[in-house]
Amino acid sequence: MTAIIHPDMAKPVRYLTCCCCGETTRGRQWHNRDTGFGLCVGCLPLCSRGETAEGFESCYGVRGVHYAVG
Repeated sequence: MTAIIHPDMAKPVRYLTCCCCGETTRGRQWHNRDTGFGLCVGCLPLCSRGETAEGFESCYGVRGVHYAVG
C-alpha cells in the first residue's frame, strides 16, 4: 500500500493566526483561507461542530498538513 502525500506538504510550515480565536498557531496556508490565517488545535472542536468532513476540509484544509501539524 502506497501512502498518498498531499501536494501542500512541500509548502513551508509557518506561524499563522487562528481564524477562530486569534492565537498564533503553526501550519501551512490553505488556499481557501485568508493569507496568514489557519486553525489552531484548541479551536478544532468548536469549528468542526455540525460540519461534514468535506465541508470542514473545504474551509480549513487537511489535518496534519494545514493544521495540527506535528
